[in-house]
Amino acid sequence: WKLPELADLCRMSRATFMRQFQDKLGRSALDFLTDLRMSLAANELKKPAISTEAVAETVGYHSVSAFRHVFAERIGMTPGEWRRLARKGE
Repeated sequence: WKLPELADLCRMSRATFMRQFQDKLGRSALDFLTDLRMSLAANELKKPAISTEAVAETVGYHSVSAFRHVFAERIGMTPGEWRRLARKGE
């Protein structure tokens, strides 16, 4: 998902969409979208057959390094740490 596409679906300019989103939900559309992507990534990382690179691409990151950085920032641990912790919990 990309913000211009979401704005288009709502028949708004990107700026209007972002302003309306912030006004209605109290957080930015980009922040919400990032959290959603990281939540989806966390679920995908529980699957042992899927590589971190594939997960990064699935949630919209072309750079694995950027994905790892954002994941660690939002989740509080690296994707590898998350995967190991999820395996222990099974």
